[in-house]
Order: sequence, then C-alpha cells, then structure tokens
Amino acid sequence: MPNVVKGSRQEKMVVVPHRPGRRSILIIALSLIVVASSLGGFAYAYYQTLVTQRGVLVDQLELVQEIEKLASENSDLNQQIAILDRSSAMDQKVTEEVQETIMRLREQVASLEKDITYYRSVVSEEVDDTGLTIASWDITPTNDFDRYQYKLAMRQQDADGDTFLSGYVNINLVGEKNGKIMTLPLKDISKEQEKLDIKLRFKFFQIIEGELVLPLEFSPDHVHIAAVETEPVKKTIDQNFSWVMTN
Repeated sequence: MPNVVKGSRQEKMVVVPHRPGRRSILIIALSLIVVASSLGGFAYAYYQTLVTQRGVLVDQLELVQEIEKLASENSDLNQQIAILDRSSAMDQKVTEEVQETIMRLREQVASLEKDITYYRSVVSEEVDDTGLTIASWDITPTNDFDRYQYKLAMRQQDADGDTFLSGYVNINLVGEKNGKIMTLPLKDISKEQEKLDIKLRFKFFQIIEGELVLPLEFSPDHVHIAAVETEPVKKTIDQNFSWVMTN
C-alpha cells in the first residue's frame, strides 16, 4: 500500500489498457482531415476560378461576336457609301454628257438655221441673167492668221426643178509675194479641192466650201472665179471678188 496521509482527498485510479498504435492512428487521421480540408478548399477555390474564367471567356466571346457583327455592318455601310459615291459620280458624268450633247445640238441647230437663211437668200436673190450665176462668195477669217474659210454658191437662175445644170468652175487667188504677182489655184491652198476644174451638177444651187491656207509672205488681193455651163445651155462666167473679210 502506498503511504496515505490521513484526512487527504484520495483520487480513484483507473487502469487503462496500453495501446501504442492508437496515437499514431489519431495523428494520421487528423493529418488526413487537415489534408482533405486543404484539398477541399483548393478544389473549391479552383472551381470558383474556373467558373469565373468561364464567365470571362463567355463575356469575351460575346464581345468578339459583337465586334465581328459591328465590323460586318461597318463593311456593309462602306460598300453602300462606295456604291452611292459611284452612282453620284455616274449621275454627274451623265448630266455633263447630256449638257454637252444639248449644247452641241444647239450649235448644230444654229448652224443649220444660218445655212437655211443663207440658202434662202441665195435662192431668192434676183438677177437679171439666166442660167448659171454666182450667187455669193464669202471669205471668213479663223483663229489662225493664215487660215480662212471660203464658201461659193453657184445658182441656176430660172430653174424648173427638173433640169440639171452641168459644168465646172475654177477658183484662183491672186496676190503678191516678194514684189511679184502670183496666182494660186484653190486646189493648191485648200485640201478640200483636188482638181483645178471643180465639177458642177445641180438643179437649183451648189455650195463649194472649205478652208484655205495662205503661203508665207503672200499678200492676197482678189479672187478670180471662172465658171462654164455646158448643159442645158452654153454659158461662161468670169468675175473677180475683192479680198474682203466677212463675219
């Protein structure tokens, strides 16, 4: 018996079986619980991260799709703008072409009206002679100092509208060069005429016109016109016209 002091509180002793492996098991179990808790926390955090990243990816995908949609709409708008620009340019070009055509037609109408007036004056001019006559001779300057436009109107006076007048006419420009008199056939100074004798064949009148070029240092004085009618009657005309400009 162990020594016991009289009057002191005595604790009851409990006999516990000695189990050395249980402590190790508890330590291992606690370690596993700690590791499992850590893994669970990591897994949860990783899951939350994945969820968040997935949400971010979804948002990014939606943004990319929206950007692509806007880019497509922008491309369509640019194409529409390009089409409108081309359409506007074409409309402007068409308008300019129409205006040019209108101006050209107006000029042609004015020229035709002028020719009609001229031809009426040729036909209505009263002359005492019959048969072949010279209705008019005109010489007009151009923008070039050495180039001139000419127009000769030959007429059949008292024409019946059924009979053709036949014949020919010679036109010569007479002037001076280097102090000497010079005669130039029209065919030598006008590309419109190839022959010395210009053929005549008409019922009422015939117009002979073109452009002539004066030689260098040539000073014109007058134009000599000689015409011959062979049918329906025989007739000769010989006439000079002064070198006078008309507008």
